[in-house]
Amino acid sequence: MEDLVGRTFGGYELKEHVGAGGVASIYKGFDDRLSRWVAIKVIPIQGGQGVSGASRTNQETMLARFRLEAQAIAALRHRNILTIYGYGEEEGWAYIVMEYVPGGSLADRIEPGKPYTWEQALTITIPVSQALAFAHGHDIIHRDIKPANILMLEDDWPLLADFGLAKIEQSTKPDLTMPGQVLGTMAYAAPEQIQEVAIDSRIDIYSLGIVLYELLTGKLPFSGKSSFDFLMARLTEPPLPILEANPNVSPIFVSILDKALATNPAERYQTMVEFSQNLIEAQHQLSRVQSADESDLTPILDLQKLKQTKAALKLKTSGQQLPTGDQAELTVGRAYKNNIPDINLSPHGGARAGVSRRHGRLVREDNDWFVEDLGSTNGTFVNGHRIPVHQKAAIDHGDILRFGQIELEFSLES
Repeated sequence: MEDLVGRTFGGYELKEHVGAGGVASIYKGFDDRLSRWVAIKVIPIQGGQGVSGASRTNQETMLARFRLEAQAIAALRHRNILTIYGYGEEEGWAYIVMEYVPGGSLADRIEPGKPYTWEQALTITIPVSQALAFAHGHDIIHRDIKPANILMLEDDWPLLADFGLAKIEQSTKPDLTMPGQVLGTMAYAAPEQIQEVAIDSRIDIYSLGIVLYELLTGKLPFSGKSSFDFLMARLTEPPLPILEANPNVSPIFVSILDKALATNPAERYQTMVEFSQNLIEAQHQLSRVQSADESDLTPILDLQKLKQTKAALKLKTSGQQLPTGDQAELTVGRAYKNNIPDINLSPHGGARAGVSRRHGRLVREDNDWFVEDLGSTNGTFVNGHRIPVHQKAAIDHGDILRFGQIELEFSLES
């Protein structure tokens, strides 16, 4: 691609070429108006006469995907998702202006054969899982999770980047994947991506599972000298057991990674929220063990077998019990299209009672329960007191929770 250093797009002068990926080039630019450095991702969009029909079609697909990337990032305002400042097209080029991250990517920090500690691995993967859960909640699948697409603003502050292959579920726009084209880097792609069958957000769970495996072991769970080798291994072989790859890894990760890396999507975590919560629970469990006296250490149990409190909810007006299952996190709100919260108040007059679609959530931490308002219109209340938005409030057996005008009695079960 042509060297664009010195060119100006959208008022930003390109100062230095800092990276490339696929057909795009990334430059470091300076924003004179706000005195800050930015990253500018650029692709060529020249067309016109002399360009064959096939090339023109490929170029149109590339541009459509580039626009989709800008739209996807712009729709996601999250602490662990790279911020976009603007998009433009001029003089045969399209560009996205983004936050500049001087710390580079996670890929720059991974050294083969040198695993991260569990603290370091979870400090990175938990925020990324939360960012992906947020994206999935907005019907956006990333489709290309890998260390190169996790930028490190600080050692404990990862940013999810590069939504160039993102897919917006429920979108009326055509799928931009061309027949025979496997999206995502082969080493991190889920089996269904390779098989080119229908995909959903569970592919991001699989890919993030491989990233976690790599951080904990310093190697990938499949071996191969070529992309084809990786492809065939993914379809025909189970991943190398993590305790064989690194005997020093805590056994707590065995069940987590077995589930995240299940070949059959139906056997994986079904939501990124569930995966994220299991990672958080592992972090709490390992932290408690680490801080205990050596004589008091007990074997780390499979997370699925830990005895934990369960939430129970019933409508205060009718006494009707609402199903909660064994989940450690429960979203509360109203159903919208295919998005159904765990506690769906639509059948109980949620719309008339001012319940928002994503009103609040209940979450278990260290066997204690908390309620959080997710930015609802009419507020979340505990025993008549409104709680601040996005601040978790502790709740206990017998507390009355109010979402909009619907009151639920909270209780605990063993």
